[in-house]
Amino acid sequence: MVNSEPTIQPPLVSVIVPVYKAEAYLGQCVESILVQSMEDFELLLIDDGSPDGCGALCDDYARADTRVRAIHKENGGVSSARNLGIDRAAGRYIVFIDSDDHVGSDYLKELLDSEEEASTGEKKVLVISDYQPFSKTGPEERAFPEKMTMNLVPGGTSPEQFRELVFSFRIFPPYCKLYRADVIRSRELRFDTSIRTAEDFDFNRRYLEHVDAVRYIPSVRYHYRVGYKRYQPSNRGVLGQSEIKSAHIMANGIVSLAQKLDLMEQLEDEICLWAANKHYFNRLPMLFAESPEVGTAERYRLYRQLIADPVYRSAHKRGAKLTTKSTTRLTARFFDCFAGWWLFYKFNGLRR
Repeated sequence: MVNSEPTIQPPLVSVIVPVYKAEAYLGQCVESILVQSMEDFELLLIDDGSPDGCGALCDDYARADTRVRAIHKENGGVSSARNLGIDRAAGRYIVFIDSDDHVGSDYLKELLDSEEEASTGEKKVLVISDYQPFSKTGPEERAFPEKMTMNLVPGGTSPEQFRELVFSFRIFPPYCKLYRADVIRSRELRFDTSIRTAEDFDFNRRYLEHVDAVRYIPSVRYHYRVGYKRYQPSNRGVLGQSEIKSAHIMANGIVSLAQKLDLMEQLEDEICLWAANKHYFNRLPMLFAESPEVGTAERYRLYRQLIADPVYRSAHKRGAKLTTKSTTRLTARFFDCFAGWWLFYKFNGLRR
């Protein structure tokens, strides 16, 4: 067993990498971290019970470099792996990197430089960088806004900044961010292991309640592998409790943040449109996905639970008229009930 005790001198940054079924990419990920120009870090490789050779690779890296700690656990999902990493982290800052992605050599340095630049006195700042998607065919085209600081007080953030932060999903993932470990520990922040989607947004939403500002830098030293992470609904291929809870978390979180920043009046239509697209073009197709194991009675119960949250329900109903013209929009406006959607999908065939 590899010694997983932390080094005596606490590092500046703890880099946490959850590892599961990433044997083909783990080497590239780890090597990109070990050659960082900012060397004052520890690397925590959290082997989440991976059934391939990832566990042995983690041990090999821990033997070869004293900055690396290999930590093995039973499989419990990415949130439980990240939480264990938080529990074991010794650094002043925490950074998450996915095991199938990789970073440029100045990735940590840029995050730290930006935090130092934006933080003054007691001001606490969440630094967010950007990422470059890539696939087997090479980098994918993506637009990046200018550098900006968003103060998390009424009037401190413009509608355009909110759009870039929320609707462009920059606030969602845990990667491309520099977290203060003292904030995470003092507020006992952890990822919710009961949900499999939007658990990252939920964590970041709660983190934002305890900092003063967000600093965004259009750096693309994080390279995100497209197509590797595939999501499957949690309930035998159909919408389940995880997807219902996450839909409610996202709706309430986005509305709450807009209200805190005094932007709700200016952004209400866009928020409602987002909720409508999420409900009618994502969650309902999940609910009526083809699965012989999930009957009509169970789907009805799930539907009632999905629309039970008042914020989520109000937003998606108000946004229905703003969606793109389609038979889905027509059904949403005039037959928005379980029977209407059941007939809609029966006529069109359960979604495959």
